[in-house]
Amino acid sequence: MSTTYYSTLTTLAEAPAASGVWWSSVARGLDELMEKLEQEAAIDAGPDGALEKAVREEPTLSARANSANAERMALQVRVFELRQFVSANAGDAEHVDYVASELAKVSETEMKYRQKVRAVVWDSLTQDIGGE
Repeated sequence: MSTTYYSTLTTLAEAPAASGVWWSSVARGLDELMEKLEQEAAIDAGPDGALEKAVREEPTLSARANSANAERMALQVRVFELRQFVSANAGDAEHVDYVASELAKVSETEMKYRQKVRAVVWDSLTQDIGGE
């Protein structure tokens, strides 16, 4: 099972520009990612969330689920800090390369986090189906 994922942040990281449109798009992309992560935290970490269900069905996945939650929280902090930096430095051409580099890292981290969550959920399903 392979899913191709290409975030808006990756696109922005690959085409940095000192324009107001680029800075606005970066801010909007970070805001949208933060909103998604907050929604996922409320859903996945809740009693009926995918990760919680996976652990209930297969307790041996607890450490991996906790790791995924920790990665999400760290990603949220990183997105918040980058968003603050963007707010303080929007329009400053000297910071474009730094922000583009950070966007690429955030995008990569987001992708790895999503892969980890899918793997935990998938493993709980396959172990349940296999009767283990």
